[in-house]
Amino acid sequence: MPSQPIPALENLDQQLVTLVSERLLEVQPGFGPESDLYEAGLDSMALMQLLILVEEEYGVSIPESALTKQNFSTVRHLSQIIRERLAA
Repeated sequence: MPSQPIPALENLDQQLVTLVSERLLEVQPGFGPESDLYEAGLDSMALMQLLILVEEEYGVSIPESALTKQNFSTVRHLSQIIRERLAA
């Protein structure tokens, strides 16, 4: 469970861009919601760290069945997964 209130979801894409760029990967200028996370350096270790950050920030546990390359290809895809999990 998150230690603070869950951030508003209307700007979830930008929140995740900030999360990735400030706490996870060294991204290039211009990194945004449609940028390729794998090209930005997402690997298996960073993916595990990202899952932990998402759980801490949003109280969302992403199931193993959702851990596909497509779902984590961009911040926009990840934000969709988070929204779906929060709605469930």
